[in-house]
Amino acid sequence: MDKNYCAIDFETSCNAKASACAVGAARIRGGVVVDTFYSLIKPPEGMEILPFFTTIHKITNEDVFDAPSFAELWPELKAFLGSDTLVAHNAPFDRGVLTAALEYYGLPDRVPFFECSYRHSRRAWPSLPNHKLNTVSRFLGISLDHHEALSDAVACAQIFVEATRL
Repeated sequence: MDKNYCAIDFETSCNAKASACAVGAARIRGGVVVDTFYSLIKPPEGMEILPFFTTIHKITNEDVFDAPSFAELWPELKAFLGSDTLVAHNAPFDRGVLTAALEYYGLPDRVPFFECSYRHSRRAWPSLPNHKLNTVSRFLGISLDHHEALSDAVACAQIFVEATRL
């Protein structure tokens, strides 16, 4: 694995794609997670965290009250991601969140190419009952605090590394 990758995971506050309320990222070099990034994000006005979403990711509106907006956080996150190929478990979701947040705030950056650890896991381990993040993590013995953005990103990174070794 000689290419540079960064696994990324977003949590959202509601069904609106631009409603990111947390992001986790895990930098992969030589098949190893070498650095991580995590931040809560204050969702846009009108996209407050719905109670159902709090039951999933445990993030409340109070938690994000003083958090940076996506536009405020983007320069730091962009610097962490660099020119890496991004990896997400169910990449269309996370790519959609990133695209929508960039568009919502009028940020001119292009969305990088995404690899999908879900698709790679389906090819690598076709006999699993499903290829959800928690199922594949359990199969590989990866520690996971599911729906915590950084834990999800690190698990995604480890799944991607294992699946692409085969």
